[in-house]
Amino acid sequence: FGDAQEVGIFAMGEHGLKQVSDSSYFLGHDQKVPGSCLTVVMEGSRPIICEIQALVVPSNLTFPRRIANGISEKRLELLLAVLQKHAKIPTAAFDIFVNVVGGLRISETASDLAVVLACASSYKNKPMGATIAIGEVGLLGEIKNVLNQKARVREAKRLGFRNVVTWQRYKFLNDVIKDL
Repeated sequence: FGDAQEVGIFAMGEHGLKQVSDSSYFLGHDQKVPGSCLTVVMEGSRPIICEIQALVVPSNLTFPRRIANGISEKRLELLLAVLQKHAKIPTAAFDIFVNVVGGLRISETASDLAVVLACASSYKNKPMGATIAIGEVGLLGEIKNVLNQKARVREAKRLGFRNVVTWQRYKFLNDVIKDL
């Protein structure tokens, strides 16, 4: 009963199901390791902070592997092409694995920037820290606004995150990568 746009998240505990009220439930670990970037996705009208992890390793294969768990493999391939073209990161020579922590499945493009930054962080072997990235990445390397951006940023700030990367701060992907 109720609004079809509302999502309830529950965790199974010793005494049965317990409501998860804090969206940081899906965060995996401390953010001081390369290859990790946070984003805020919307499940109905509820903003949820989640972690994107990437592993970029040299490949000996003719066609390097692209493995995506929690996002579309086609979207990952597109984002890697943009990363190679506009940030000059040679993704074609690497096996790249991307995972959305906690088993979430993301279908919206608002997580594009986090996926690209997690890959760049892994490639450069430099941690992002407590950074939240929200934005769609276009084929021209531009960062685009997303639906409900104010609610996403508000949720990030409510949980104490100060470094929120959006289209308002950076217009192009290569600018963000340079600051990484």
